[in-house]
Amino acid sequence: MKKQNMSIFGAGGRSVAALLLALLAVAACDAIDPTRVNNPTTTDDDLAEATNPTEALLPGLRAQFARMINAYVVAAEVISDNYSIHGTGIPVDMDEPNLVTPDYVNGTGTSASGVYWNVQELRSLADFVIDEIAPNDPGAPPALVAEAHYYRGMAFLTMGEVFSHVPHEEDGTPQPADVALTKAISDLQAGTGFGAQANAALARAHRLLGDAGAAASAANAVLGASSDFLYAPPYDEQFLANTSVFFLVLRALQEMQPLPRLDFLDPKYTERDTAIPIAKAEEMHLILAEAALASGNVGEARSHLASAVTVAKSRGMVSFDDIDERRNADLSLRPRSEEIVIRADADSPYRAGLVLNRPSDGLQIPYISGTSLSADSIAGLGSEAEVWHALWLARQEILLLEGRRLADLGIKLPMMLREIDQNDNISEGDPGTLPIVPGYIPQNPRYAMDIYSPLDLYDGVDPGAPLVKMEVTMHVDMNKVLVANNASPFN
Repeated sequence: MKKQNMSIFGAGGRSVAALLLALLAVAACDAIDPTRVNNPTTTDDDLAEATNPTEALLPGLRAQFARMINAYVVAAEVISDNYSIHGTGIPVDMDEPNLVTPDYVNGTGTSASGVYWNVQELRSLADFVIDEIAPNDPGAPPALVAEAHYYRGMAFLTMGEVFSHVPHEEDGTPQPADVALTKAISDLQAGTGFGAQANAALARAHRLLGDAGAAASAANAVLGASSDFLYAPPYDEQFLANTSVFFLVLRALQEMQPLPRLDFLDPKYTERDTAIPIAKAEEMHLILAEAALASGNVGEARSHLASAVTVAKSRGMVSFDDIDERRNADLSLRPRSEEIVIRADADSPYRAGLVLNRPSDGLQIPYISGTSLSADSIAGLGSEAEVWHALWLARQEILLLEGRRLADLGIKLPMMLREIDQNDNISEGDPGTLPIVPGYIPQNPRYAMDIYSPLDLYDGVDPGAPLVKMEVTMHVDMNKVLVANNASPFN
């Protein structure tokens, strides 16, 4: 039987793309600035006759970009070691990277299962604006064309970061991640007129390709524009909310539970309209530190790492009344008392201050960046391996709930099942149809990256159960694993 093509992902679906962009614009949130687009039944002919079609369609692109970021963040956080799943809203097998088969990323919403759909939607819609609309719109403002290139660049960057192989056109042959990243660089260079966020994305793309010089150049361009740069468009609590908030705060089960040593950073996003940082100065310093370390310049690496920590600690805090009882799926109590000390593995020292009292009113939570590191602690690091460990820890903490950890661990997700079933150029078992999980990711026991001991920290499971054990040991320190395996793209 001939496969059915998914035309919404290809340039052939021009009328569908026009309709979807108009619908997205109508439903767009404040972050996406839904300027007056009043006709959700827009056709190609309407666009041909419109006075400013590029301007009319940009709100739809902004909306789809926000949806892609939503799905990307939820997927990356729960599949990595940052969060574990304790509830029914996200399939529990997504806690095991090797079990994330194409049917688990087969959704079209903005939760973890929708990451493939949403990245392809953004790519396809940006293709339509850049290739079909803007060239025939003599009044298209260069700034808006640059913005469209930024969104397509971000689609390709996310493809290269999250997936090993994906097609880049309707019924296309899957392309490897480095091809997606190369396309991202081309679009992001064309998108620099949109702002320093394009250079920040360029730094990420060059880093993933292992080009330390180009990554450093782009990172320095961002820091040259602003030493505390931040690009974080807000969401809209009514039309397009921050999806993570539902799993962190709003749902009764709070099924996204942080790694216990990251407890002090959670939930980071506390309201439906809370912005997700897309690009920030801290990440640029971390990229510069990594490039310096890879070249053997430990002193420069320490300096940039300390700068990243300093900027992170200068960001604001939000006061949050937390009702989360910190429960596992079996309703047992997770670490939730400030007296608890945690060590990253059995060979590491215990550290205090990583766990907050919960439930509790008035918790102070970092909502842009936070870290347990300090500039003084970084200055005291001795060996190169210690600096590498601090770098990976800083990336994990400062970029929490921003989606970077999945790629840092080297994990790649498969394409959605519908793409495999309907694309004549793809067969089961082909590149991109299975997850890619490095051999250094532990698979035994189950949920190895997330588990800790002892489990019975409290005398019972009642809300008021007293704490009886105060020392927690994580099963594995994945940052130590990354150091041991030279996991940096620059190595």
